[in-house]
Amino acid sequence: MVSAHLSKSEVSDKQGLESRFVIYVRKGSSPLRTKTGYINQQGDVVIPPLFDDGLNFREGLAAVKKNKKWGFIDATGTFVIPPQFDAYARFHDGLASMYSRRKQGFIDTSGNFVIEPKYDSVGSFYEGLAAVSRDGKWGFVDRHGTEGIPVVHEDVREFSEGLAAVMRNGAWGYIDHFGEFIIAPQFRGEEGKAAGRWTAGLAVVPAGDKFGFINRQAEMVIPPNFLIAGRFSEGLVDVKTVQESWGYIDQIGQFVIPPIFRYAQSFSCGLAKVGVEHRYGFINRLGNLVLPLEFWEAESFESGLCYVSTEEEVGYINLQGQYVWRGTFVEGRKGSLR
Repeated sequence: MVSAHLSKSEVSDKQGLESRFVIYVRKGSSPLRTKTGYINQQGDVVIPPLFDDGLNFREGLAAVKKNKKWGFIDATGTFVIPPQFDAYARFHDGLASMYSRRKQGFIDTSGNFVIEPKYDSVGSFYEGLAAVSRDGKWGFVDRHGTEGIPVVHEDVREFSEGLAAVMRNGAWGYIDHFGEFIIAPQFRGEEGKAAGRWTAGLAVVPAGDKFGFINRQAEMVIPPNFLIAGRFSEGLVDVKTVQESWGYIDQIGQFVIPPIFRYAQSFSCGLAKVGVEHRYGFINRLGNLVLPLEFWEAESFESGLCYVSTEEEVGYINLQGQYVWRGTFVEGRKGSLR
């Protein structure tokens, strides 16, 4: 059991937004051998690096690995679910998927299975339903384990804005919470190209080897001109053109930020990760490079901080690009955003 003294403000943090960020600290000279701990938003180490691996916090808990088993700690570093699982997980809507005897079910915040591990694969809960798979087919269960949408579909995606993408006879459509088709299966793409989530009343759908966006009336309001399309975030969506470059379009399909990047990612906290010549930096919604292209790797901003790495060090930067925590370079970031 690990604990740390918390100030009054830190206790308040624990009860509010996620305020713990995972760090990896070298154990010895090898960049492959690390221990995991956590900092707060100011960069102070509030949970010492005593774990073998770990993920960022979600819903007040973080999965950490100790003695080859995974458990869950709270914001003080105290185990609330002792290490007992062979795999990591995240809580979403109060439940987390977990393996047992090569099958998946869901545990609650006490570590008990509330939906028995009988599925080949499962997703997270969204809007009270989670995708589940058995014998190559997919459906949805509610929080009580009831299969309200039968496991009969070829493929599915999670619910968003009241609808979920499902595949029937090789075509994608959208069902409601009762399993009824609101948008008939009609969108077909090359193998591996799937329909996506709804954001701001639009959803990305495949059309052959490209993607476009439909509205709730199934009208293709943004033509399928993109090799890859992300999801709308903060009013813009990252897209990859047929010229293999990335840019950002608005909700009418117009480029707001021209496709000039080798790589791009969704906006978060007003900034988006972009890549040029194997280096990464961040742009604002005007397309201006506000944090320079100097990172080997970087993740998205979350709660005002972003994990980055260079040839020599890893660390967290704030929205101004200032380091709040730095550490010696480690190989990869093993568990944080899985």
